[in-house]
Amino acid sequence: MSNIHVRNNLDAPHAGKDSPLYKMIAGKTGAVSLPSLNMLDYSSLWSADWWGFDSCPVYANLSVEKQNDVLARCNQSLLTEAYFIEKSGLAYSAKMVLTARNTDEAQLFALIGADEAKHLAWIEPYVSADAKQLPRGHFLSFLSNLIEEYPPKLLVYLVQIILEGWGLDHYNRLAKSCAHPELAKLFAAILKDEALHHRSGNVLFDASQLSQRDYSLIEDALQHYSLMVRVGPQGALAIVDEVAGGLSNSDLQSVLVALRHEDETQRKLLLLRQLMNQPLVSRVVEILDEEHCFLPVSLREAVDCFVSSR
Repeated sequence: MSNIHVRNNLDAPHAGKDSPLYKMIAGKTGAVSLPSLNMLDYSSLWSADWWGFDSCPVYANLSVEKQNDVLARCNQSLLTEAYFIEKSGLAYSAKMVLTARNTDEAQLFALIGADEAKHLAWIEPYVSADAKQLPRGHFLSFLSNLIEEYPPKLLVYLVQIILEGWGLDHYNRLAKSCAHPELAKLFAAILKDEALHHRSGNVLFDASQLSQRDYSLIEDALQHYSLMVRVGPQGALAIVDEVAGGLSNSDLQSVLVALRHEDETQRKLLLLRQLMNQPLVSRVVEILDEEHCFLPVSLREAVDCFVSSR
């Protein structure tokens, strides 16, 4: 089992409705009614108020066309990220089935994999063909590294307890605020399945079986994850900067204020800490506390992070 290697092939082709397999997949997953991407107004899916742009001077000074472009791109980024997360779930489930310690675990992970395939079929029609070939962002790279390199006993904690738990909050926010009724219903349905995935992680995780190396691997992963959260909404910031044609550092800080970087990032970090703080893993959380991993970086530091990767 130790020789099993699974690759999270995020850029693998995905033909969707153009595939000869589509009717079978759609029939099994219920993904029968397809939205027309040409008719879908991405800028209306989540509002400027939801993002915080309604209080952003930089956004207010853009033309209506550019404001809509910002909203459309930001909203598309939510759907594209969800697409690749669910796609990653296929690789995760495959690895966990192949390395399961018993038939019960193999059954569970096969069922989780079926859920991920279903979610992927639901989201895929809302994502353009080009976007499906372009996995972007540090989080997707981080998730792929976990799935490909980390042992199954740690993945139960890092993926199912922490990332799936994080996903419950994220999908709940998307479902409650989405202005597209079918898409809102879709995210609400995904939320129910993800809750089961998260709970099963709590059942399976046994920290008493962890070695010192396991704890070191967990600490390294959690440091990376918390850092990605600490720097705030870098993706949305990049979209505003690109549409506006390049912003000054003070304008970038203004956008981060509107995006509620300090308050919302702090809320997310506290949630992350709560999910991490499982029995016998509390020492790792204490170490991260000592390293200030659950505090947002300042506005200036968040802007510096963005500018350095421009």
